[in-house]
Amino acid sequence: MKWLMACTHGTREPASRFRVTQFIPRLRDSGWRVSLRPNHPHRPWRESSSPVRQLLRNRVGGTLQRLSRARDVRDAAAYDAVLVNRDLLGINLVFEQRLLARNPRVIFDFDDAIFLGDKAAHVEWMCRHAAWVTAGNDYLAAFARQFSERVTVLPTVVEVGTYVPAVPAYHTQPVRVGWCGSDLSIRQTLFPYLELFARLQTQLGFTFVIMSKPKPKLPRCGMPWEFVPWSEHAETHLAAHMDIGIMPLVDNEFQRGKCGLKILQYLAAGIPAVASPVGVNTRIIQHGETGYLASSESDWFQAIHTLMRAPHRRTAMGQAGRTHCERQYSVERWFPVLLDVIEGVATGRRTAAEKVRA
Repeated sequence: MKWLMACTHGTREPASRFRVTQFIPRLRDSGWRVSLRPNHPHRPWRESSSPVRQLLRNRVGGTLQRLSRARDVRDAAAYDAVLVNRDLLGINLVFEQRLLARNPRVIFDFDDAIFLGDKAAHVEWMCRHAAWVTAGNDYLAAFARQFSERVTVLPTVVEVGTYVPAVPAYHTQPVRVGWCGSDLSIRQTLFPYLELFARLQTQLGFTFVIMSKPKPKLPRCGMPWEFVPWSEHAETHLAAHMDIGIMPLVDNEFQRGKCGLKILQYLAAGIPAVASPVGVNTRIIQHGETGYLASSESDWFQAIHTLMRAPHRRTAMGQAGRTHCERQYSVERWFPVLLDVIEGVATGRRTAAEKVRA
């Protein structure tokens, strides 16, 4: 029996679920005993109306998290390998430094451009010193390779079989255009496009659906919309709530590092996607086959209009997208790569020289 410690931010946020926890059953089937170590207690804490209580809650919670991470570091020496997703506790490198001193067999995993801003030195240090780095796409891997040759691109992927596929509904009226994501993501990616989608809704007459948690407070844009509370169950039933999935992005350094999770979820559910041609979106979407890439307002109009007026094409593209996701962006496709990295680090087989040859 081999032992892996997997350190995550929590158990529900996307990075933890799609980069770590969904692989645990397969790791166990492959002979690995996995100890999942999320931050404890999880953040964010419940907000208090009293500033004093909130300050106390933050301090107590932060202290408990530091004690929990200190225990994780202490335990790490007994494990064959340690997987660290993003960081152990914010930008404080003390825990990472102690961890690598206790066990150098550390895999550092990240799936966003978290090296921008105050985490730059943190991510650079981890890339330099970790036994191996797994990055969510080529853009992120290019940053890591400035400091290490020990880098593997490991895309964010989905368990396609858990998504209930769309059922052809040729007479659905009105067509539902939907967005699914976190409260942070919606502010960064969807809000800048709200006025555009409000104009498109006026012209095309679609229903706009947002699946998120908690219910977002949208800026004034004059657009009616429907809210679907996010849950892990609702997430796998996307096709019950929307007919077309969208992933608008702003073309900046941070959003170029996105790993396209929304698109993958739409495709897994058999829903055609329309997305900005930013970062990996251009690789995931097969333009005209599984969805459309849209740069301008005219592009967005044409893509959504085409899918609205041609339900048979919408169904065919959704089915093609699910097949594409199964073949190229599924857990089944990429788990062997993750397993090879973990076993290579645990045995010492993974070396810089081997990566150069790969």
